[in-house]
Amino acid sequence: MVQAILDAISLGGTYALAALGLGLVFGVMRLVNFAHAELITISAYILVVTNDLPLIVSFIIAAVVTALLAVAMELLIYRRLRGTGPAIMLIASFGLSVLLQRVYELIFGALPKSAAIAPWMSGEVKVAGASVTISSIATVVITIVILLIAGYLIERTSLGLQLRAAAIDFKTARLLGVRSNRLIAAAFAMSGVLAAIVGFIVVVENPQVSPMYGVNITILALVGIVIGGISSLRGSALGGFIVGVILSLLNTFLGNARVYAYSWLFLLVLIILLVRPGGIMSKANDMARV
Repeated sequence: MVQAILDAISLGGTYALAALGLGLVFGVMRLVNFAHAELITISAYILVVTNDLPLIVSFIIAAVVTALLAVAMELLIYRRLRGTGPAIMLIASFGLSVLLQRVYELIFGALPKSAAIAPWMSGEVKVAGASVTISSIATVVITIVILLIAGYLIERTSLGLQLRAAAIDFKTARLLGVRSNRLIAAAFAMSGVLAAIVGFIVVVENPQVSPMYGVNITILALVGIVIGGISSLRGSALGGFIVGVILSLLNTFLGNARVYAYSWLFLLVLIILLVRPGGIMSKANDMARV
């Protein structure tokens, strides 16, 4: 039971981080960035191919490359389309996602690449008389630390103030001196770093990395954002956490019927949205209240 609870919190935290990365970009651009999945994927690939290096060095390389790729997305694609309709931006992000998948296939091959990432995390320790995996505990700790750091950056720093102001009214924020290009690039860079952290957490549990490695977690993180409240960073993280917890508990307790876990998950999502169409945090409809 202890392991099941830790697994649920661990998976919930992972989805919360993924949703937070998506929410940062949506907050300043009103863009649902499907290509966020490919940021998670590239970080996982880099961790695998640099596995011979010390773990901290390997992760720093993955985080830097992922952040640079995220900023490149904004500079080369999204900045040129800024001001167009949301449908065009959405299609562009989906097209970029598919393009990057093919690029990864050309670079790394279509077959999965794997390596033992942080093998020490696969061990077990005793907690309350029960055996639990170190990876579950580590994921919970990492998630809490990153969410606390993100909360501090958003609520206590000048950059966070600008992000919240831009989310409320981007045009007014620009008139008040917020440098839009620099702010959006910073949001994409932070999103890339969060994607790298998610990539690390996921690749420790599942080191079989393929070109579509990050797609599933990104789609479910988007579901979490809708549940939590698409205009609130806190709501995004909360929604992602709820999706992860529900999915983990369903997989644990459904037994042989776990094949229906996604069906039950989306049924619960529909019920939540029928009760709260704007999301759980719908009253906090801007990032100033995150």
